[in-house]
Amino acid sequence: MTRSRQIAFVVAVIAAAAASGGWIYHQTHRFKHFAIHDPGMVYRSAFLGPDALGQLIETYQIRSVVNLCNPDEMTPELWEGERKAVASAGAILHAVPLPNSVDFDPQAWQQHLDILADPNNYPMLVHCQHGVTRTAMLLTAYDVIYRHKTAEDSLNTQPWFGHTKDNVHVHAFGKNLQKFSDEHHDKLAARPLEILR
Repeated sequence: MTRSRQIAFVVAVIAAAAASGGWIYHQTHRFKHFAIHDPGMVYRSAFLGPDALGQLIETYQIRSVVNLCNPDEMTPELWEGERKAVASAGAILHAVPLPNSVDFDPQAWQQHLDILADPNNYPMLVHCQHGVTRTAMLLTAYDVIYRHKTAEDSLNTQPWFGHTKDNVHVHAFGKNLQKFSDEHHDKLAARPLEILR
């Protein structure tokens, strides 16, 4: 191989690697913190742009999007973009801020428990601003109530997306949720969702 061909080959390899890296970065950023939590049932992400959200709803046949953010966390334009994307994709948006507390208060959680209990909401996509702390808390409640996992097992299998400092807060919540579940099992008892699988 001549020197000019070697240079052309190296340049082509570098260009292909750069293009692949750029595409991967773009997709990772576009679908920030997206993960499958329970296949066919529950998915998770950070707050996404309308086009990425619409694509996930279509790809995974999402029936409801559960937004755990407080109203002041996003601009009115971002909220409107999400509302339009969810509605135009034929899904339902549940905008229900989740208390970012280590305590599990069933009254404060009632709306969230009602959403989890309704089979018509599945498959669902759950997100907060970054898709880490509050999302993990709701998914832990889902796992404890509907998958009969311990809170610790649930949290140990969830991704943290590099936010390991949040583990302490969420694990403290998990312990309180588990304690409540153990002491008041009848209050969290739920019909199984196996019919949806």
